[in-house]
Amino acid sequence: MENDWEYRHGRVDPGQDENLNLLESVSVTGPEEGELEQRNNLSHSKDKSESSNVPQRGLLGMSSDSSFRISENILVSASIEISQYSFISEVISDSLSYPDIPASNGSPLLRLPSELIDLVLSFLGPIDLVAVSSTCKHLSGHGKSDLSWQRHVQENIPGVTLTSPFPCNTYRELYISHDPHWFLPKYKIWFCDYFLTGKIIITRFDPRRGCIEGYRLVAERLQPTFTPWEADDHVLIHSFKPRCRLHMDQPVLHLDALSLESVMSSSTQTKPGNLFCAETPMRIDERNNHSVFSNLLLTKPIEVRPNMQLWPPPTIPARERVRNASQEAFVGAGHKPQNRKEMSDQAFRIRRWMEMVASSHALGLHLGEEVYTYATLDPKLYTPTEEKPFRGIWVGDYSGHGCEFLLMNQPDNEEPFDEASVVQADDETLEEWEVRKREERIYRGSIKAIKLTGDPNVPRGEYTFIADDISKTGFVRTATEKQFHGARIVKSRGHVAARMFQDGEFFSIIYVNRL
Repeated sequence: MENDWEYRHGRVDPGQDENLNLLESVSVTGPEEGELEQRNNLSHSKDKSESSNVPQRGLLGMSSDSSFRISENILVSASIEISQYSFISEVISDSLSYPDIPASNGSPLLRLPSELIDLVLSFLGPIDLVAVSSTCKHLSGHGKSDLSWQRHVQENIPGVTLTSPFPCNTYRELYISHDPHWFLPKYKIWFCDYFLTGKIIITRFDPRRGCIEGYRLVAERLQPTFTPWEADDHVLIHSFKPRCRLHMDQPVLHLDALSLESVMSSSTQTKPGNLFCAETPMRIDERNNHSVFSNLLLTKPIEVRPNMQLWPPPTIPARERVRNASQEAFVGAGHKPQNRKEMSDQAFRIRRWMEMVASSHALGLHLGEEVYTYATLDPKLYTPTEEKPFRGIWVGDYSGHGCEFLLMNQPDNEEPFDEASVVQADDETLEEWEVRKREERIYRGSIKAIKLTGDPNVPRGEYTFIADDISKTGFVRTATEKQFHGARIVKSRGHVAARMFQDGEFFSIIYVNRL
């Protein structure tokens, strides 16, 4: 062999089969558990002191060096398919210890490289991830990886990019600390059934403090202007420029991130099955009255039946609806979920009351209790598209009633737009034809303006006006007046009622819209 020394480096010649016997064998071993935890950012001293029979609060799954125990309020199973193999883990209601299963004798999943195992687990939700973590010591290390838990936290806080799990040590602990309330910052916009007027709050996760908080959305009306309409001097055009902001002086909702020790302590005091039906106290310091208390209640969706009082009301499209009437102040099992499966992520309630205490040793007097039900909106309803540009949450000026928030509901058309139906006219240029096709694609269907906040005449949840057809069928004319030059005017119906929504009627009006 040429360059013999270059290939052999002064040792045996690999080109001769008999020299293979001269090589010393080296045993192949997998990574030590400590190395696995270090790779997954799990080398925390407190993990070594965790007990194998720690009770749960919400999504709490922890394992010691030798076993893993999980309480009966998580009855889940995880199913992972890898090619033709199936791995199923069932978490039994009774506390069981799960031994460390050698990869050579266990599931084919355990024989995969660590990177592939992490990739497989990245497709699991939080519940399934906890279930997989409970099967054996090897998967417990992968299941606790911060890579997976950061993703689960991040997907619930759109608009905020997390760089730290503060105030917790890991993203897994951060997820546990706010479970099962992550749906609050995920859907952001919530409106309630406050008598007649309603309210809108915007919820968010504050990474500086690690809390979930919600503030009321308000619109301030600057000085309005009144100008006569060119088409009729007796008609005044009322113009205004609202300023929308959050009322930061007083939160409506506030949930602190609980430490892992607090979670375990509260789980010990909570009876099995009471996790989701229990009320969560909120730390809200009232500026003017320190005797006001607030609790957050989870809700249970119901099957809609005739004559039921629901929130959101039938006028507003919704994935789920809950009852907003109760003779027992929403404390019965029919209003509260008994497990995670029954919990709604589309609605919640807030109970507020005053407690008058004469002295530190006397019992408080419970006064003025109120319960408000909040619901969210499907983002599709307020996200404009090319064909539905009027979708959104708008602000209307209702004179003496002030500014009110409206949902402009522009439903999808039952049939897709057929461009072949728009034929080019003989005297029409190509540009004019394209403009006409675009207008006919956009101006289709109806627009229904629904009050998210209301007033004593037309309350929240009611229609304020409806344009039944904004196509050529409802078209009146294109405005030539200076104030609305080029705008499209269509037929519509306005809702008028006396105080307390008495004698409500729809009257014919014109609706002006422009892109």
